[in-house]
Amino acid sequence: MPELRPPYAPIRLAKKLEVGAEVILDAGQSKSLRFREINEKEAFTLRDADGVFFRASVIKASAERVQATIYERMPASPESDARITLVCAVLARQRMLTVAQKATELGVARIVPVFSAHSVGPAGLAHEKAHAWPGQTLRAARQCRRASVPELHPPMPIERAFAEPFWLEATRRYTLDDRAAATPDLWPTREPGKPVEVVLAVGPEGGWSDAERALLQRQGARELRLGGRVLRAETAVLVGLTVIQHAIGDLSA
Repeated sequence: MPELRPPYAPIRLAKKLEVGAEVILDAGQSKSLRFREINEKEAFTLRDADGVFFRASVIKASAERVQATIYERMPASPESDARITLVCAVLARQRMLTVAQKATELGVARIVPVFSAHSVGPAGLAHEKAHAWPGQTLRAARQCRRASVPELHPPMPIERAFAEPFWLEATRRYTLDDRAAATPDLWPTREPGKPVEVVLAVGPEGGWSDAERALLQRQGARELRLGGRVLRAETAVLVGLTVIQHAIGDLSA
């Protein structure tokens, strides 16, 4: 699967950085910074040629370039090696705002809202404030000092998601299902530092329909059960992401 593209991808400089250095971002890098809504005297995260992440503060900004100073070397990468695509049925009562925010904090690479049998449909997107979802990802990425911003895809039917590269090229696909039994050999093995592409599909309250469950299984999704309690849909999203990040991502350290 291709890596995140600008402006979502981390801002990278092709040289080694150190605290106290001043750097100049070119037009493309400056565009990515404006996408993040970073203004003068505000901080952002960037990556150097060695793959080390730093915090920098904007000194001066224009349309063509940004001048910044490096003030902190981050002790660990803010980006997970588990590059998770969250496929989430559109939830009612504006809970997608919470999903967008918290999924960003939990390190997802992509958020793909989908329409399912029991989800909110296309006619309900305005009421669910779909226009505000991207802003939630931007603010959450800044708050948790991420270098990247999750790609937020336009809502689509669940069937269409199965034909997208994020699904077809994933190393492993999971779907939350409270009917599932314990599954052996659930997590893929991977080399430390090597990204692994994962999809997590989460249904709405009421869950996936029987037809959708069968379709998910045919499309290679492995069932993941989160204990014996019935969780709210937005809670299930956050717990599912946490379990995956702990098993193969950056929450196990």
